[in-house]
Amino acid sequence: MEEGGLGLKDQEVWNKAMVGRLVNWIAEKRDSIWVQWVQCNYLRGRDWFEYSPSTNSSWVWRRICKVKQDLAQGFVDGVWVVQPTSWALPKHRFMGWLVAHEAMNTVDKLITYGMDVDACCTLCGQADESMAHLFFDCQYSRRVMLAMQQITSCSFPMAADFMWWANRGGTVVQKGVQIALFLGALYAIWFQRNKCRNYMVLMHPRQVVLQIHDSMKARIRGRGRENLSANDVSWLCHKNFM
Repeated sequence: MEEGGLGLKDQEVWNKAMVGRLVNWIAEKRDSIWVQWVQCNYLRGRDWFEYSPSTNSSWVWRRICKVKQDLAQGFVDGVWVVQPTSWALPKHRFMGWLVAHEAMNTVDKLITYGMDVDACCTLCGQADESMAHLFFDCQYSRRVMLAMQQITSCSFPMAADFMWWANRGGTVVQKGVQIALFLGALYAIWFQRNKCRNYMVLMHPRQVVLQIHDSMKARIRGRGRENLSANDVSWLCHKNFM
């Protein structure tokens, strides 16, 4: 329910998510009898994302293909690029969801609710606070992102565009780490905004980034190298995460 209360799941979305798992299994050519059967009887060597079912195909197979078309933009070279956010902390992923849905209670929204608050951005004092300004146009936030790029040698979008990574190179792990860093930066900016607004205390942008970098390093080292390719280990070492 949109307004909450009973905690009932949206069955249409839930069904699409479950069917989406099958789409992903076919895309990654998972070692299973069902995927092998699909490859032999339906795809027969054809590209999964170029394939279209025939009109006499079963309803179930046409449903899988329909969901594949709906999710196609989330795949790059057969890899689901949204999946790597699992490298991010849950609170950072939640922050990313709020930013993507413009659900943050920034000052411009509080004013529309009738609250009497200072509209000026607490971090830079150069413009009124809105979501777009706070996270992407504010001079303090830009300094955080610039320091992040310098320390990690990675680049990040200056907008709430979570499909920005789709056209970038790199493995699933590499994209996942970069997305996690980006979400960590959004969370840190919001945290510093609240601390400055409540206590008039503000950390230097570079120190903020060093904390994000050290936190990511600890998570990566905690997972070990067992499930990482040699290419990923080399990349992570180059970025000083291992």
